[in-house]
Amino acid sequence: MKKHIPNILTLGNLFCGTVATIYAVQGNFEIAGILVVLGIFFDFFDGFAARILNVSGELGKQLDSLADMVTSGVVPGIIMFKLLATSPNLDTLENAPIDANWMNFSFAPIQLFGLLLTLGACYRLAKFNIDTRQSESFIGLPTPAMSLFVISLPLIQEYSTIESIQNLISNHYFLILVTVCINLFNEC
Repeated sequence: MKKHIPNILTLGNLFCGTVATIYAVQGNFEIAGILVVLGIFFDFFDGFAARILNVSGELGKQLDSLADMVTSGVVPGIIMFKLLATSPNLDTLENAPIDANWMNFSFAPIQLFGLLLTLGACYRLAKFNIDTRQSESFIGLPTPAMSLFVISLPLIQEYSTIESIQNLISNHYFLILVTVCINLFNEC
């Protein structure tokens, strides 16, 4: 039974990330953020449990990356996609929205920049799995840290009383710059 404990914790991470995805799509960033933090909590303790119980293996390593991909890759990408959608100066970009009636929503192509966070997280996690130099420490920005930063943006925007911070976070140029910089740190 003890060999399954780390994988059960990892599946807890995946469950939290899956439900957080639903809330992020709905624009409920508070619940999505709480679920991402809970998922990262599970992510920390699955590795901790594996080391204590001495039951680490290749299945756990792969399962951990897949769970992290959802919780710390897909959710931040969706949140950035949604933040770019609410940018008040988005209309000045002169690109017509893509009407995706078959999916029951439309979006401006600029919003797709947000999904670069998801692609960068996937690349980072795959690179981490094959890089033997990262067994003791991380090289670059850890994916959960990136996720925590991104999920904080809409919360800071909503709860900040400083108008300049609210305006900065709602600026699509700033959001695109953040997305690009985060992906560049993945390459370090």
